Amino acid sequence: MRLILSTHKPINATYKDAETGIVQYKVRSPIKVHELISTITRRIDSDIPRRNSGASDASTDSGRFGLLAELSWHMRAPSVMRIGGKDIDPTTFFQKPTSVKWYSLPDRIFTAQDGKEYRWRAGAHSTKLKLNDGSDTVVAEYKCKSVGLISKARDPSLEIFPPFEHMVDEIMITFVFVERLRRNRNDGTQQL
Repeated sequence: MRLILSTHKPINATYKDAETGIVQYKVRSPIKVHELISTITRRIDSDIPRRNSGASDASTDSGRFGLLAELSWHMRAPSVMRIGGKDIDPTTFFQKPTSVKWYSLPDRIFTAQDGKEYRWRAGAHSTKLKLNDGSDTVVAEYKCKSVGLISKARDPSLEIFPPFEHMVDEIMITFVFVERLRRNRNDGTQQL
């Protein structure tokens, strides 16, 4: 599965399926004075009945979207991940590897719902998710936009490789988290 981003900022973009052209995810991160909340919504299948409240439905982009997660980034308090109505502490959800170079953003390791451990590695122009079992198996990869000076021009994209499409929601949530940390590092602002 390959998702094309509408902008070069993964924390403020729509994610469109490369094959169908249909928006599958939306990530919004409006800036507030003391915090930033990244809201991740995903497309709801049309055969799922609507609720009368309409609280988490949005009828934009020719589809319905429901809340997947909220990532709250606070200046003076610990950050919080809200997934499925539960608050999760990112410092316990993600582990940092034991050896970290002072000049690079540390990898983020997490255990997914399938019980396996995964590792996000953020680079300058791409971010990769790999199985953290020594096999070096690439699960997903984000590639920044390329204008085509050195390589072929391309839009920014997030690709999830087979057989890991079943965990696309977990990949999206953790990817947005890691990208926010990477952007904080590049901007010189405080990180988690």
